[in-house]
Amino acid sequence: MLSISSSSADGSALLENAPAVSAVSLRREVAACTRIGLPLALGELGWMSTYIVDALMIGRLPHSAAAIAASSLGNTIYYAIAFFAIYLLNGLETYVSQAAGRNDKQECVRMLAQSMWIVVLATPLVMLLTLGFGTLLPRFGVSRDVALITQTYLRALVWSTVPLMLYMALRRFLQSINRVGLITASLVTSGAVNLLFDWLLLYGHWHMPAMGLAGSGWATVVVRFWMLLLLVPGVVFALRQMHQRPRLATLRPDAARLRALLQVGWPSGLEFSLELGISTFMSLLCARLGTNLLAAHQVALDLNAFVYMVPTGLSYAAMIRVGQAAGRNDLRGVRSATKATMLLALGYGAIAAVAFLSFAHKLASFYTTDNHVVAAATPLFWLCSVLILGDAAFVVQASALTGLGDTRTPLWVSVFCNWVLGMPAAYLLAFPLGYGAVGLWMGRAIASVSSGLLLTVLWQHRMRSEAAADATHSIALLSPLRVR
Repeated sequence: MLSISSSSADGSALLENAPAVSAVSLRREVAACTRIGLPLALGELGWMSTYIVDALMIGRLPHSAAAIAASSLGNTIYYAIAFFAIYLLNGLETYVSQAAGRNDKQECVRMLAQSMWIVVLATPLVMLLTLGFGTLLPRFGVSRDVALITQTYLRALVWSTVPLMLYMALRRFLQSINRVGLITASLVTSGAVNLLFDWLLLYGHWHMPAMGLAGSGWATVVVRFWMLLLLVPGVVFALRQMHQRPRLATLRPDAARLRALLQVGWPSGLEFSLELGISTFMSLLCARLGTNLLAAHQVALDLNAFVYMVPTGLSYAAMIRVGQAAGRNDLRGVRSATKATMLLALGYGAIAAVAFLSFAHKLASFYTTDNHVVAAATPLFWLCSVLILGDAAFVVQASALTGLGDTRTPLWVSVFCNWVLGMPAAYLLAFPLGYGAVGLWMGRAIASVSSGLLLTVLWQHRMRSEAAADATHSIALLSPLRVR
């Protein structure tokens, strides 16, 4: 029987004493986290490559300035809406990993089935909202030509929502039961598939129609279906190995489970939307500083986002391993998984930071030959060395908390550090104090470091409190869903 516990979505106390993490168990956990996290990190880089391919191919279109502007605008609208819906599925990873940890295979399948209802309900909403915002572009001062191109692009791109939402649900299920091979394959190959269909549909090769920017949207649809089709046999095989078969009763809407999934998912979606708002806010402020500084800002933003994909991939290992440890009431496992992933992410972050500091000018020159932009971007890369460490610490511990069913703590830490500390500091440093784009990035660095440090302190406090709590309770109370 399933019930909702009296604890909130960010969990009650973890109530099992556990000894400190030994060096041997930590080495084992590092190996386990590497087996999960490294393939996913490589996959995230492959996912990012699709956006790079799109940008390069669109830049070669006739009247490329309008096409680039329209694609940027269209992607901003679409992904701001789509990723909120995608993050609603984060609860699936929490509950499936916890169920896998306690070897409850039936509950894994139940949660996968219920996540399909989120997909069914969210997909048409994402599509309608995207198209609706597209029609409003002229009212926001967007030129008629760019607005028309953007609307044409969005009318193609929205159809990628169907395979994208299904893919994300299946991906979270497979990750949570430690099956990451096909996920990595789907992400790594997506760039090559995208390149092929961009070439066919943007320019009209091999007797295909030359669709211009709309062709990029349809190429994305093809890529999303490709990624989905790679995962389907993996899920079927996993269900067979688990001796589970979805039944009609399993597929019926279950209000308690749906509510539990959404209680974990909505704070993650809101946190992502607010972080996207930070990038938009910084870009708008940087636009006031002139074209060269805006270009330098975009160059630094793009490379920082690319480098950040590795900690993002590693953070999935934290979420999965912590969730599985929670499912088997293993506090030492929770600590060990988090510590191991932090070591991996911060180790990578330290290497990336050294690269940013040592090769800032060369990295900027790789993106552009404009000497003014290179000169403006170089100090921003120096600040990226700080950002990657703070962001790595934050994303790993936020994911570990998600594995425990707590997505509200990372949300409030993000809101406080970014919007109360970071962005006001960015504005103050950039304009009244006259540091310009460097000042904006200094504010972003303040937000990054403070969020990483604050979440570290809160995590350590949480672990000490849980270890000192009554050992008669269960770690499963960390999530709002309890099966008994």
